[in-house]
Amino acid sequence: MSGRTLALIGLSVAAWLGCSSDHAVQSGPSNAGRPGQTTGGAAGAGTTGAGRAGGGGFATDAGRSGSSAAGAGGRGTAGMNAGGALLAGRGGSSSSGSAGTLAPQGWTCDPATYGDGTCNCGCGVVDGDCADAKASACEVCDETSCWPLHCDKVEPDDNAHCSAPPPAWNCSPRLYRDGVRCDCGCGTLDPDCASSGATACDKCDSPGSCSAQPCPGTIDVDANGRCAQPAAPPEWTCPANAYADGLECDCGCGVPDLDCRTSDFDSCVRCLTCGGHGMCVGTVDPEDPTECAPPPSGWTCSDAAWRDAICDCGCGVADVYCQGIELSYVCGNFPVEGCSAGDKSHIDPNHNELCLIDVPSEWTCDRSFYYDGFCDCGCGAVDLDCALDDVSACEQCDGDGSCSPTACPGTIAAADTAHCTN
Repeated sequence: MSGRTLALIGLSVAAWLGCSSDHAVQSGPSNAGRPGQTTGGAAGAGTTGAGRAGGGGFATDAGRSGSSAAGAGGRGTAGMNAGGALLAGRGGSSSSGSAGTLAPQGWTCDPATYGDGTCNCGCGVVDGDCADAKASACEVCDETSCWPLHCDKVEPDDNAHCSAPPPAWNCSPRLYRDGVRCDCGCGTLDPDCASSGATACDKCDSPGSCSAQPCPGTIDVDANGRCAQPAAPPEWTCPANAYADGLECDCGCGVPDLDCRTSDFDSCVRCLTCGGHGMCVGTVDPEDPTECAPPPSGWTCSDAAWRDAICDCGCGVADVYCQGIELSYVCGNFPVEGCSAGDKSHIDPNHNELCLIDVPSEWTCDRSFYYDGFCDCGCGAVDLDCALDDVSACEQCDGDGSCSPTACPGTIAAADTAHCTN
């Protein structure tokens, strides 16, 4: 074949290739508009490719998902077709994992459920997966929805919200999504709140709120539907977990409880350390609810015995924990400071607040030594254990509180076992 013939064939092939290329640009989708594929390029940024001039042209795919072997998905770059129309990009993807769609401000459900391909309802914001904002579009109302696990309370024309407060709402129903103010501490987020933080709160101490104090009160700084329990101060005398627990106003605890809405006795609900099985009436000082009320007049035992939730006997006044029963069989304790000196045999069997045998007020030795079966001398009063009021009957002369510094006979008066000669 001659060289001239070969040259003609080459020119024909080149012309054919050029026509094919032009046709692809003018009539078919441009490769520039396809997902931007690169081994190391940024995710989702599809390359923009303008079609060549002429012809009706097809829209390029530059706005569709850009992909990358390493990048995270993003927004596709806008592409332009051969006729000049701008097409907005769609979300990009990546072979190593998608960045997902960030939940918008106001989304109250699990953030992972926004844009997950399922229409989630009752989440404070209409899910982008929903065909529209109507309840009929709902597919899921999960446990984080305003009406957990059920969509029947979702507003018919606003599937982001419920027609009734969720079960976790503890404040008045009329406060929920009233369009007036952001109510906090009510058990769950009020849709009226601009955010879930404590700074969005307008009211923190409505009845039912876990905070009894005005804003910010004890509201959790990051989740204003609930409270954060602070540590109890050192002066707190009740159980530490009762302080500002968001449940009840505790009184008689040394310092005011943040759960108390006022400092008045009428606010007291629980009084754990003042006796009375936690009841406050008669156990807390009405003038100062942070303190326990003093025992009644005539009580001879300790304040602690009055409040120890045990039937204490021999204390001069019937203990409320004896439940109105005066017989000695109900006695649970016999305080040494009472008339029994710790010996239950001294108690009057029919009037357990009294004793058949009282320790004399003049007695200076250990109270439990009186009439215990051992003759103690020099104690300011004659011990009933002594057979005679004579030093020869003494068995102990130098016990604690005795006037004799030495063992018997010591300095005990010969005919007065209660006193000494010095």
